[in-house]
Amino acid sequence: MYRFLNNLSFDIKGIIYISLASLFFSLMSAFVKLASSNLNLIEIIFIRSLLATIILLPFICVFKIQIKTNFYFKHLTRAVIGISAMFLNFYALTKLPLSNYMIISFAKIFFLVPLAFLFLKEKIGITSFFYIFIGFIGVILILGFEKSEQNLIKYYTYAILGTFLIAYIKIFLKHISKKEKNIKIQFYFSLNSTLILLLPFIFYSSKILFKDFFYIFLLSVFGLLAQYFTVEGLKKSEATKVMPFDYTRILFGSIIGVSFFTEKISPSMIFGALIIIFAGIRLIKSNPHN
Repeated sequence: MYRFLNNLSFDIKGIIYISLASLFFSLMSAFVKLASSNLNLIEIIFIRSLLATIILLPFICVFKIQIKTNFYFKHLTRAVIGISAMFLNFYALTKLPLSNYMIISFAKIFFLVPLAFLFLKEKIGITSFFYIFIGFIGVILILGFEKSEQNLIKYYTYAILGTFLIAYIKIFLKHISKKEKNIKIQFYFSLNSTLILLLPFIFYSSKILFKDFFYIFLLSVFGLLAQYFTVEGLKKSEATKVMPFDYTRILFGSIIGVSFFTEKISPSMIFGALIIIFAGIRLIKSNPHN
């Protein structure tokens, strides 16, 4: 398998890695839904952070990565924003169909470009604003106008706010990743999240079954793999060539949602998803640095 991947072009490797990241992100989201049936969000996020810290420690030792950092406040800030994003996204995920949530999460590109313009001073053309506008029309279509969907608007709002925070984190990481290694960034995020949530976990924890612990272990592993393959995919090729394949998370999410959660796919969801994918790909193509 390694020899096969080694013989592929950088672009093909990048596409494979981004697609794998989308698969692992979808699997992580599915296990969040499963774990939430018995655990509260504080328990899920705390145990996830603790397990991720433990999983990363051997890699820190093997690769002899120096723990000392000159950017601890930045890591701490990222942890606070990241925890907020997880609470919003995980809560929305417990209430929304998995496939719909995946489509909303893909829409982060429509926040990412304006944020890069504001905070990184990257250039953005008029056409980019047009595709952002088109993308949000797709998001509105996903929200739906059917009466059965109207009671979910609140949870869609949480998902959109969580997606915005994830886009902000990506801009934040774009700056700090020039000074810190990827594993070190993930380690500090997991460690700080564990420390921040320790007291709330002690006060709000309940009886945790082995099944629930197993679910959180899997979502922790899948979350780390999703982050790893995203970074590797972007390293192997240009973002404009590989990031359009991030839309496969919609495909994976829909398959998992229909197969394991008996979710239904509505015409407005399909139409909205196609608009978001089209606008997102065109936006990525017109902003290669994002």
